[in-house]
Amino acid sequence: MASSMDVLQWLDALSAGQSAVLVAVGAGLLGLIVAFCLSGRGSSGERQKEEETRTAEVENVSSAEEGDEKKTEPQKKQWKVKNTGKPKKTVLPSHPLLAADFKGHTGAVLSLDFDSTGKYLVSCSEDRTIRLWYMKTLEEKEHKYSRKNVELDHATHIKFSPDGTAVLTFLSVANALQVFKIAKQKGSLTVSEPTIDFPKVDSSTVISMGIASTGKFVMTCTSTAFTIWTLRGEVLATVETKQTPNSCAIVSPCGKFIACSGFTPDVKIWEVEFSKGGDFHQVSRAMELKGHSAAVVSLSFNGDSQRMATASKDGTWKFWNTDVRYRLSEDPKLLTTGEIPETGSTAVAVAPDSRVVAISVDTSLFIFSSSSGDMMEKLVDVHGDVVSCLCWDPTSQYLVSAGDSDRHIRVWHNHSGRRVHLSEMKAELPKANSDAMKVDYIYLLKRLF
Repeated sequence: MASSMDVLQWLDALSAGQSAVLVAVGAGLLGLIVAFCLSGRGSSGERQKEEETRTAEVENVSSAEEGDEKKTEPQKKQWKVKNTGKPKKTVLPSHPLLAADFKGHTGAVLSLDFDSTGKYLVSCSEDRTIRLWYMKTLEEKEHKYSRKNVELDHATHIKFSPDGTAVLTFLSVANALQVFKIAKQKGSLTVSEPTIDFPKVDSSTVISMGIASTGKFVMTCTSTAFTIWTLRGEVLATVETKQTPNSCAIVSPCGKFIACSGFTPDVKIWEVEFSKGGDFHQVSRAMELKGHSAAVVSLSFNGDSQRMATASKDGTWKFWNTDVRYRLSEDPKLLTTGEIPETGSTAVAVAPDSRVVAISVDTSLFIFSSSSGDMMEKLVDVHGDVVSCLCWDPTSQYLVSAGDSDRHIRVWHNHSGRRVHLSEMKAELPKANSDAMKVDYIYLLKRLF
């Protein structure tokens, strides 16, 4: 009897344990079922939202298409203009010396040049256009220009031909020189179709380009060498400068010299020699400018090639007399040294009459007296981006600068040069025996004030 009771108690306990296990398992299964239902509901809710979103997008597209069909033609053009992604107009500060602001380019301005008369300024840009600006409209509200599109390419360098009947360009994609003729239409000059295609330079990028005023040769310079071409695209000579990488190369206004700077602190100058009959003879080393303690980044000749200005990474600019007997090994003479007031991307341009030197540093311009080295003008942040071009008109009346991506070409009065000229005339006035000099002095006073 006792043993049967023990068995019954054991069975009761076992039954209770199984019930507890079953309850626990059931609870667990119930929890899994609830979670699965909730998860299914959530995913179905997400799918429902996605379907609603797709439906709304389809409806929006349909309504947009219906709206487009109902739009008039002007409305469609307006919609397109809003979505072209054109760069916003840059508003630059005014300045008392500002003579004009040439606006029209929609890309970075890469190169500028004046014709020999100073009546026309030509520019090229990343916007694949060449523009010919009329300086006679300088004081007018609207500045006249003619425009030429460059198909599937853009010019990085541009120069007027000596006679002003064409412009020479270097095209980025083609990696070659190309000549565009300038035609006269209805009393105005326009840039017409290209006339001469040069062969490709090489795989290197051209950093500088120039054309001799004599019309005898064209120069292109890469990081390692410069090449002399005929105006028909034939190579006359290639010269390794041995100052790699080159930073700048220019052709002198007289058409005799090529000056080049690179990683060394010295500037090397070569003479391009022709026979009396006009045949090319050779390129020979003429002279060197020695005096900087770091690489020279920019060079500039004056109008008669007898003076030069250089700007260096050593923080100085120098003014030189290059009218020396170089064939007798006479070195150029250093005339003036000045301090560059700031550090940054630097370019130098000496006025054709040699009285002042202009230096750009990033977005600012500085004008110095070439004789004393004193700063005469300081134009701070007058461009919205680094100055990409700096040049003078042939008369030394105007300095022209272009900002890289601000797309502005700005023309500045050269009051500094007039003041220097005035001081020179004042010093000579007591010695003057003619009334002509006195008249010139009074005229200059009126223009300055």
